[in-house]
Amino acid sequence: MRTAGFPCRLLGCERAFQVIDQRSMDALRAASSARSDHEVNAHGYHHLRLPDEPSYTSYQRAKQKPAPPK
Repeated sequence: MRTAGFPCRLLGCERAFQVIDQRSMDALRAASSARSDHEVNAHGYHHLRLPDEPSYTSYQRAKQKPAPPK
């Protein structure tokens, strides 16, 4: 069972890569990079990022058109 860190994204692979210092962005990037390197070297897998979906924000309202001149 994969429970911590960055798990390998391939089914059946039990490798997970730990973030050594939970407060460090460099440690987070290093664990993510180690996972990606493992996936490419061990499985020949290249993860493709899905396109971002447009998000809905309720605070944006349509701009009101100015009143026509009289």
